[in-house]
Amino acid sequence: MIEALYLHLPFCVSRCAYCDFATSACDDGARMDAYVEALCLQLRRAAKAGLLGQVKTIYIGGGTPTHLGSRRLNTLVYTLSLSVNLENVVEFTCEANPESIDERMVADLFSLGVNRFSIGAQSFDDAVLRGYGRVHDAAAIDAALAAVHTRTNNVSLDLICGGPGQSMESWKESLRHAIDAGVSHVSVYPLMLEDDTPLAHRVEMGECEVADEDAQADMMLEAEQMLTAAGFERYEVASYAKPGLEAIHNIAYWSGVEYLGLGAGASSMLSVETAERVIDAGLFDMPDDGDDRWMHKASFPKGTSFASPHTSESASGAFVRAQDCPSDCAIGHPITDDPSGCAPPQPYDVDFARIRIAASSDDIAFAESLGCPRAEIELLSARESAVEDLVLGMRRSIGVPVGQVQSAEGAPAVFERLERLGLVCEQGDRFVPTRRGWLLGNEVYGAIWSLVS
Repeated sequence: MIEALYLHLPFCVSRCAYCDFATSACDDGARMDAYVEALCLQLRRAAKAGLLGQVKTIYIGGGTPTHLGSRRLNTLVYTLSLSVNLENVVEFTCEANPESIDERMVADLFSLGVNRFSIGAQSFDDAVLRGYGRVHDAAAIDAALAAVHTRTNNVSLDLICGGPGQSMESWKESLRHAIDAGVSHVSVYPLMLEDDTPLAHRVEMGECEVADEDAQADMMLEAEQMLTAAGFERYEVASYAKPGLEAIHNIAYWSGVEYLGLGAGASSMLSVETAERVIDAGLFDMPDDGDDRWMHKASFPKGTSFASPHTSESASGAFVRAQDCPSDCAIGHPITDDPSGCAPPQPYDVDFARIRIAASSDDIAFAESLGCPRAEIELLSARESAVEDLVLGMRRSIGVPVGQVQSAEGAPAVFERLERLGLVCEQGDRFVPTRRGWLLGNEVYGAIWSLVS
């Protein structure tokens, strides 16, 4: 059952110097029109298949959703309002950048169901903003915040620490500005220098300097102190919220809720049964790579074999589902295959519990033909799913239940080692990350994920 829905809008006025997301600097109105039309088509397909009736949270991210302009964004949100039962939706977030949102747009989106805005500020220091390649200044952030506050107080602000030329005092001033602005949620991220980004190249050429890991850690600790003193609570590794205003959509990701992502580069995490319905609805152009277990696993009991699929290809690439085959078929096969040779079910040693579907990001213009984005499929075994739940759970300040750790093979020993290293601690009936574990999160997640090998 899909409870969280994410829509990715990849277009921006320009790409920031640090960005390696699935984004595209675009001022081509026709291209954006086609993309929105295709995304609306996907939404209607999903709604027709009954996939969106239990959605509780919606998040429109990017890119810069507000770069689409009011007409396109309103069209998309209106389609969403027709496709999802808004009575069930408790949180509907739209990301925005300061240069492309105003009071009129806020009023329109709010009237269509959006009840939360996330503003990509990154800094209130104009010099740091220029170093990031942002196209707005601090005054534009203030104007954007004033606009969204005309309709809701449920407003999040993103800040990045450790940018080019950013001092501790500059960082503290950005934090003070965010607190004084009256937002309800702040996400703070250390700058990540991603390969092949303009900022990474500038640093490599010695044209600018960014904070090292120790300085970033000091900035993150300063953020914790200032935000908690102002009444915010850290509920997730990088996020702070006023009580009761935590991002419900974010929590869904960390708590193993099924979610559907639509748009270029978006990811979905689904049970096998739900994934089969998503595939049947035609939301993705599925790969024909010889491993078709994802097509039919839900139709067979635990222990059924899908280890020996037919490998012959059909001209059309179309497959017969196992349940539709006239023979006693344990696997799907190309429609041109003779079903008389279909194999009966055989024991199979992996029980796939979840399927991750990632829409390809190398073809942002998939919408030009109003087709579907190519999909990349990852099958997660029951063991992998259990380990992933532990990794995601440790991103939250409440951690994971001790019983959940004890039930995952090998996990008690890993958590004992992490406890000895001072990265996690036992509080009541839960394991939670320590402050050291929060700052060294990759060490914690890597140790837990090693269980799958």
